[in-house]
Amino acid sequence: MASMAIGVSLSMSNGIGRRDDVARLSAKALKLNQKKNSQSESRNMILGMNRRLASRAKRTVSKSVLVDGEGEEKGQTNLRVGLICGGPSAERGISLNSARSVLDHIQGNGISVSCYYIDAHLKSFAISSAQLYSNTPADFDFKLESLAQGFSSLSDLAEHLVSAVDIVFPVIHGRFGEDGGIQELLESHNIPFVGTGSSECRRAFDKYEASLELKEHGFMSVPNYLVQGIGVDESEIAQWFTDNRLDLDVGKVVVKPARAGSSIGVKVAFGVNDSIKKAVELILEGIDDRIVVEVFIENGHEFTAIVLDVGSGSDSRPVVLLPSEVQLQFHGSDDPEEDAIFDYRRKYLPTQQVTYHTPPRFPIHVIKSIREEASLLFQKLGLRDFARIDGWYLAPTSNISPAPNETSRGRMSADIIFTDINLISGMEQNSFLFQQASKVIKDRCNIDDYVNEMLPTVPYYCLLIFCETFVIVPYFFPTPKSGYSSIQVGFSHSNILRTILHRASSRLPHLTWHNYESNHLLRGSTTLETSGDVQKVFVMFGGDTSERQVSVMSGTNVWMNLQRFADLKVTPCLLSPSLSNSSSEFPDKTESDLDNREVWLLPYSVVLRHTAEEILAECLEAIEPDRARFTSRLQKQVMEDLMDGLKNQSWFGGFDIIDELPIKYSLREWIKLASEAQATVFIAVHGGIGEDGTLQALLEDEGVAYTGPGVRASRTCMDKIITSQAISHLSEFGVHTISKDVKRTEDIMHETISNIWDELITKLRCLTFCVKPARDGCSTGVARLCSSEDLTVYVQALKDCLPRIPPNTLSKTHGMIEMPNTTPEYLIFEPFVETDEIVVSSKAKQKLSWKGTRRWVEITVGVIGKRGSMRSLNPSLTVKESGDILSLEEKFQGGTGINLTPPPPTIMSKDALERCKQGIELIAETLGLEGFSRIDAFVHVETGEVLVIEVNTVPGMTPSTVLIQQALAEQPPMYPPQFFRKLLHLATQRV
Repeated sequence: MASMAIGVSLSMSNGIGRRDDVARLSAKALKLNQKKNSQSESRNMILGMNRRLASRAKRTVSKSVLVDGEGEEKGQTNLRVGLICGGPSAERGISLNSARSVLDHIQGNGISVSCYYIDAHLKSFAISSAQLYSNTPADFDFKLESLAQGFSSLSDLAEHLVSAVDIVFPVIHGRFGEDGGIQELLESHNIPFVGTGSSECRRAFDKYEASLELKEHGFMSVPNYLVQGIGVDESEIAQWFTDNRLDLDVGKVVVKPARAGSSIGVKVAFGVNDSIKKAVELILEGIDDRIVVEVFIENGHEFTAIVLDVGSGSDSRPVVLLPSEVQLQFHGSDDPEEDAIFDYRRKYLPTQQVTYHTPPRFPIHVIKSIREEASLLFQKLGLRDFARIDGWYLAPTSNISPAPNETSRGRMSADIIFTDINLISGMEQNSFLFQQASKVIKDRCNIDDYVNEMLPTVPYYCLLIFCETFVIVPYFFPTPKSGYSSIQVGFSHSNILRTILHRASSRLPHLTWHNYESNHLLRGSTTLETSGDVQKVFVMFGGDTSERQVSVMSGTNVWMNLQRFADLKVTPCLLSPSLSNSSSEFPDKTESDLDNREVWLLPYSVVLRHTAEEILAECLEAIEPDRARFTSRLQKQVMEDLMDGLKNQSWFGGFDIIDELPIKYSLREWIKLASEAQATVFIAVHGGIGEDGTLQALLEDEGVAYTGPGVRASRTCMDKIITSQAISHLSEFGVHTISKDVKRTEDIMHETISNIWDELITKLRCLTFCVKPARDGCSTGVARLCSSEDLTVYVQALKDCLPRIPPNTLSKTHGMIEMPNTTPEYLIFEPFVETDEIVVSSKAKQKLSWKGTRRWVEITVGVIGKRGSMRSLNPSLTVKESGDILSLEEKFQGGTGINLTPPPPTIMSKDALERCKQGIELIAETLGLEGFSRIDAFVHVETGEVLVIEVNTVPGMTPSTVLIQQALAEQPPMYPPQFFRKLLHLATQRV
C-alpha cells in the first residue's frame, strides 16, 4: 500500500524541534520548492525527518492527561487563564457547557485554568473545575456558599483576578457577558481578557441599537419597532405595521428581547394586538424591558458564520470561516408558531427539527459576499478576537427589500441581511465555532502531488514553524486504487481556542512570550496503521432508535475524551440507520437486517455534525465529486485568508487536523476489521441493537472486546418486563418492582379507550398511570396519564406516527414528549409513583426546599466494576422542572435539568444512602451487570428501600451526564478522561 508520512504536533516546551533542526529543515524546504518535479526527493525529505526525529518524539509523548494543571514540567511558567461562566441570563446553563468545553481543550501544556462563576444575582465565586461538569448551575447554586470561595462584590472578584490570572476568558452568554458588563469590570482593573471591549459590546449586543448602526454603515437590516416598557402606543405600532405593508390583524412578525441571547424569548406574533401582548409578556417575565418587533422574513435562508481575527496587537484581520446554513424542518403542525423560528430547543438539543449545511447550499457568489461583508461588519463595529454573526440570504421573492430611502451609495448586497451579533459564541463540543474551524480546506488530490506540490508551496514560515513545533513521526494515509484521496485540513478544538487566546494576548506585550502550543496528535485519519504500543479503540454511536441523537452526543464526548491519551488510537464510527428502518421494538433481527446495516469510519470534522442524519449526509457528500469540488473552491479562499494573517505570527504551529474521506463498511465487515485490528469497541449506541444484546453477540463471535454488560444482561435489561421478573424475588432485601400491565399496541388502537381505562384502574388499583414502550430507551414515549382523554391523545399520537407530543397537551403539566420512531409492539402501564417535590430556590439567597410528605424521591445511579463485584457510585437525586416525567432535555441536554449529587443530607440520611447503594449493587449482581450501567429508581429517604424503574446498559455519556458528576463525587475524583479510560480497561478485563 502506498503511504504518506505526516506529523504529530508536540509542544516546543518538550524540547523537541530545536532551532538548528529548523534551519536545516527549512533549507531543505526551500530546495524542495525549486524541485517540484522530483517526487522521490520530496517524499524522502519527509521520511528522512521521521527517522531523525521520531525517537525523540516517542520519548516525550505523555500517556497521561493533565487535570487541573497537575504534572506540568518544573520551571515552566504557565499562562494563567481565568475562566468566568454563569451570569444572570437564561443562557447560564449553556455558559456552563461552553466553560466545560473551553476547560477541556486549553487546560495543560503551558496553560493553567482557574474557574469562576457568577450567579443569577451577580454574586461571584471561585469554583472547582469539577463544578463545570454539572448539568445546570442549579445543581450547585444552593451549596456554593459552603463549597466555594465567595467574593463580597464584583470589585472584590476583580481585585482577586489582578493577582491570580494573566488573562480572563469570559464565557458568559447574554446579559453581563455580551452586553459589556463583565468587560467594563475587567477594564476598570486593567485585566486583559479575550473578546470585544465593553463599549463595542454594548452597541452590538442591543439588537435595536445594532440595527441602527448596521444601517449607518450601509448594511441592510430587518425593519423593526422598539417597545419600551408596558405602556405601548398602539396607534404608533399600528402605523409601523402599515408602513411595512403588514396586515393589522394577521401580519406576521418576530417579537424578541433587545438585550438577550439570540434564542431567549423569541416569539412569533400575528397582528398588532398579538404583538403588543407578547411584547408585554416578555417585559413582565423580566427578560428585558426593551422589546424588538421586526418583520418576519419570508422566503429567506438563515445562516451563521464564525469570524476569527488573525491579526496581532491593534491590527485587525478578521477572517470569516465557511458559514453554515440553518434549515428548519417543518412538520405541518396546527400551531403556526411551532415550526417558524430557530428557537432555544432547536439550537441546543440535537433533533431532526433543524439541519445544518456547511458550506451553505447558496450560490458561490452569495457565500463570498457573506464572508466579505461579515468581515467588514466585524471591523466596522470594532469587534475583537472572534464572534458569530447570524443573518439571512434573501430569495428574489422575499418580502424584505432595501428601504425606499436607501441609496446605493455605500450599501452592501441587497440579498444579505445580518440580524444577530454573538460576541461570545457558544463553545459546546459540536458548536458552530468548532464545526467551521475544523473545515478550513478540503481537496481531492493525488497523494504524490500532495507531497510534491501542496507541502512545498506552503509558505516558508509555515514549514519553518511546522518543523519547530511539530515532530515528524510515521502517520500513514492509504492511497486509493485511483491514486487520489481527499485531504481536509483544519483546527482542532484545542488549536482554535489557543489561537483565540494567542490573538487576545498579542494586545499585551508582556503576555506574548508565553509558550503554550498544542501537544495533540494530528487528528482525523480514518486509517488504522499506528506505530509503537498503541491500543486501538472504535467508538460506535448512532443507530436508528429515537435516542440516536443522544447517542451521537455520547459517542462524540467519549471520542473527544479518549483521544487525549497518546497511547490510544481512537476512531469514531457511525452506525447508520438500517435500510429497512427496523425498530428496536422487534428484537429478532434477521440476517438480512444485519447485512443491511452500515458503519462509517469518520474523520474529525464529520463527527462534529449535530445529528446522525447530518453525519451520514456529510459522509455521502464527501465522496460525491461535484459537491467536494464546490466546497474545495470556497475552502481554499478561507485558507488563503487565514494564512495571510497567520504567516507573521511566530506562535502559529499550523493546522492539526488532517482528515481523509469517511470509509463505509457493512456491519459484519466492520466487526471483522475491529477483530483484525485488535480494537476494543466502546459502545455508545442507545437502544436497538446497541443495547439489546445483538451487537454484543456479534462482537463476541469475533472475539472483539467491548464496553458494558454482556449479551444476556443486555437482553434482560432492554425488556422492562423481563427486568422486573428477574429481580422480583429481592423484596426481602429492600428492592421492589412496580406493578405492570402489558398490552399490545394494536389491540389498544382497536378497542374502546374508556373500557381500557376502566380495566387499568381495576387491575392496577390507582387513578393515574405511567405509560411507556416495553422496549425502548429511557424518556422515549414516557408519559403520565390522568384520564381516558389523556390515553386517547397518546394513542392517537401513535396512530399518526407523531415524532413528539407538544408540551402541556395532556391534562397535567409536562414537557415535550419524544415518541418512538415506529409504533411499539407493546406498551407498559404502571401506577404513577408520586414523589415529593424538591425546589431549588432562585431567590437572592439560594436554598433547597423539600416538604417530604411522601418520603419517596427519584434517583439515578451508575454502577461500575467487574461482574460479581459491581460498585454503586453516589446516586443523583433528580429534580423535575417541566412536569412529572423527566423530559429528554432534562436527562441529556446540558444546561437543562437539575441533578443533586450526592443527595443532600437534609433529604436523605447517610444510613439510608448506604442502604440504597447496597440495594443498587444487589440489583447489578442479580442482573449480571458488568463494566458500567445506570439504574433509575425511586428510593425511600428513611429506609433506603429501592423501587426499580429501569436499568440502562448503555447509559447516556453526554458532557453533562450524571455518570460524570457521580464519578467526580468519588474520592479521589475521576475526571471524564480517566472515567472513560476506566470503562475501557474494564472492557478488556471481562469476566
